[in-house]
Amino acid sequence: MTKSKKNNFDYKKIFSMKNKKVVIFGGTGNLGLNFSQTLSSAGAKVFLLDKNKKEINNKNIIFQKCNVDLKKNISNNLNKIIKKEKKLDVLIYNVYSKPKNYYQGFEKYNLNTWEKVLKTNLTGAFLSCQLMINHFKKKEISGNIIIVLSTYGIVGPDLSIYENLANKKNIYGGKYSLTTPVSYASTKSGLLGLMKYLATTYGKFGIRANSLTPGGIYDFQEKKFVKKYIRKVPLGRMANWSDYNGSILFLASDASKYMSGSNLIIDGGWTAW
Repeated sequence: MTKSKKNNFDYKKIFSMKNKKVVIFGGTGNLGLNFSQTLSSAGAKVFLLDKNKKEINNKNIIFQKCNVDLKKNISNNLNKIIKKEKKLDVLIYNVYSKPKNYYQGFEKYNLNTWEKVLKTNLTGAFLSCQLMINHFKKKEISGNIIIVLSTYGIVGPDLSIYENLANKKNIYGGKYSLTTPVSYASTKSGLLGLMKYLATTYGKFGIRANSLTPGGIYDFQEKKFVKKYIRKVPLGRMANWSDYNGSILFLASDASKYMSGSNLIIDGGWTAW
């Protein structure tokens, strides 16, 4: 009888981020901060690039001010990190903007607002990924790109859950009530296409690209909205910020080393209907 080989599976090793260098664009929001703390606790050195400064009491999480609307700004920031660290392993793009008139309805949606959101959400991702791809190839690194999407980038929004909400209770600001703007849904959908393009084009170099699609996150929104939203979630609740810690560690680590071109959906079942 042939003896079966011993399974030497080490879950700590495959999820380890030891000696890994991670760059997060859009890193100082709640989701980005959770990502950075999770990856840092797994051993990574994390660089947060964001236009909004955040004081962080962790020597392995470094903030750098960066405006992704400008290619020169992105390039200067990345080159500064590369010069010091020699190599980067993971890029996480987690940026979206909410300029003036962001929550306006489609029929009167402002073109200037549309273009600003497109520039930040999609063009910024294109520029960031382009620079990182060149870095990965030059250094012959099996790099890893993770783009954060939204359920409204893969399915159409149900605008009925936003009906009759009070504009004064929109916690994200502006003179309009909470809704899903056309600019948000369109750019998040575009990011899915960008991710798949990168995965199929650069897989031969050992470079991976995947996306993470979070569902709606509870952030003290209007009670009427929350009640309507969770009716569509099979798990019966909105997400907490920490619900995505495990998924970002999976995507960033060797636990997903044979995964590329995939969209990991963590939405409580929202898109299962």
